[in-house]
Amino acid sequence: MRINALLRLAIAMAAAAATLPAADPPPAATATITVSPLPSTPAPSTQAPAPTPAPPAAAPLSPTFAPTAAPTQAPAPVQTLPAQLPPPTPAPSTQTQPPVPTQPSTPKSAQRPLPAQAQAPAAAPAPKTAIPSSQIQTALEALIKTRKYSPDGLGVVVKDLSTGAVVAAVNPDAPMNPASVQKLITGAAAFEMLGPSYAFATRVYTDGEFLADSGIITGNLYIRGTGEPGINAEKMWLLAQHLRHRGVKKIAGDIVIDNYFFDDAGLGPGFSEDESRSYQSLISALPVNYSSFAIHHRPGEKAGSPVAVDIFPKVDGVKLNVSATTVEGAKGRIDVTTALQNGVTVVNVRGTMNVNDPPAYTYRRMWQTWESFGGAFRAQCADNGIKVAGKTVRQRVPDTLVAKGAFYTYGGEPVAEFVKHMFKWSSNFISEMLFKTMGALRVDEPGSWSKGAAAVTAWWQTRGLPGKPQIINGSGMGGEKTSLGTPDSAVTPSKNENRVSPAQIVELLTYVHKQKSYYPDYVAALSSAGIDGTLRTRFQRSKLKGIVRAKTGTLNSVKVSTLAGYMFIDDKTYAFAVFCKNVGPNQYDNWIMQEQILELFAKPSEWK
Repeated sequence: MRINALLRLAIAMAAAAATLPAADPPPAATATITVSPLPSTPAPSTQAPAPTPAPPAAAPLSPTFAPTAAPTQAPAPVQTLPAQLPPPTPAPSTQTQPPVPTQPSTPKSAQRPLPAQAQAPAAAPAPKTAIPSSQIQTALEALIKTRKYSPDGLGVVVKDLSTGAVVAAVNPDAPMNPASVQKLITGAAAFEMLGPSYAFATRVYTDGEFLADSGIITGNLYIRGTGEPGINAEKMWLLAQHLRHRGVKKIAGDIVIDNYFFDDAGLGPGFSEDESRSYQSLISALPVNYSSFAIHHRPGEKAGSPVAVDIFPKVDGVKLNVSATTVEGAKGRIDVTTALQNGVTVVNVRGTMNVNDPPAYTYRRMWQTWESFGGAFRAQCADNGIKVAGKTVRQRVPDTLVAKGAFYTYGGEPVAEFVKHMFKWSSNFISEMLFKTMGALRVDEPGSWSKGAAAVTAWWQTRGLPGKPQIINGSGMGGEKTSLGTPDSAVTPSKNENRVSPAQIVELLTYVHKQKSYYPDYVAALSSAGIDGTLRTRFQRSKLKGIVRAKTGTLNSVKVSTLAGYMFIDDKTYAFAVFCKNVGPNQYDNWIMQEQILELFAKPSEWK
């Protein structure tokens, strides 16, 4: 069919063009993306990629992304935690570790087909956005001149969705760094490629017997992750609690972590390898607490006393290095960092706290992936009275255990909840988890940034959206100088950033506005101006407080500030995007500029 041929070409071109900076290791083998024929029977929706019985079939949608047969993989070596972990207690019997089988790729039956709306030829050139001639356009140009902003650093598009007319525009088609406005693309793609109700599942297997009377699991306990972003400290406690409620009191073998649903790259393009702040946390198919620590610090009772420090969640094997002290009469200055030293995550707390300073939390990156999950799980097992005799290792779940079925399944929240968290609080972690999941399910396992970029770019083109944005990740990170020393200006356009025009973002918002199946969730997930999320402190004195629903974007080191979303005034709905790059004295001035541009629409009856 002609549509299939066009779609196949679009996806192949997207995969070929998904160029990553040197920071992202290339996959072991080049992924091949094909498109299956249109389904003649309803395609089943799935709650997780593991081969479990499918729920009732959903209505047929087309076209379908389907991976080619995955090449046979060599068995993954068993990885163990470093020697710094507490030594295991002797096991009552020696467990022979089963051979590591080849991990099967996600079956075609587990692939969720893309919706068929707006199928258009791939790589259609973006139409030029006409600059309107109106009083409001004149007022916009006057505002830019009055504020002494360079028009070259601004990108503005405001569209009336009731008429389809662009009512204000400045550099509408200029590709720019969207910063976290990129998450608008990730969210829409996730709603369509995964579905609002798609829920992740973390499965627990055992290769031994469970002796109900004694509560002993005689073999190893496997935990297999499929990209669940939301296993925080509380849910890790709940996971251990549920096993305890099943009667588990002792695991005689090892804790085996399977996070092979994603590749081993923990940091994507645009991220820094040296940054310990939690907004650049590591990505793994089986993470804990958004791959970050909450490090609690409080002063001692008198000058000279050490600062008391606790780590949340507790993770076995983490080293705590505290030299901070309590002072009187001087302002405290605390410095909290994390680092990877000799294969162990180290938490460093230096400096001082005043004796009257209140207790505080500092959030920092975990520097290990499967090791951190295993350490947190062991700590919760100990707190919940479950003894673990063996080590913590990394290995795939054998096919025989998958076929046998899970001992326990922990169900996560649906995609709609994660999009809400991603939009309101601009979570880089959740956006990259969704990005890699789309790569794994729509292209092939393991999920990677290159596969995620290929999947989202192909989705964009098959939806009939204009042009072809440069997509390197799901969060909008990038453009800043990285540990590899590639600044934003090194190449044009930069390969270290996403690039999309304000007009493309507005067309995305126009498209989403027409999608009745998820538009209500999408717009509700956006921050409400002056009310919540990343807009809670903005628009406080504006006529638009509570009227604008938008996603913010900020990259301070390259002076990028962006805002895009919807504006509801009287009986009209506007879609807008306002991008600022290297303009304004500071980011606060850019916030005010964005607010003033939108306030031009606060009394639409004045404009003709």
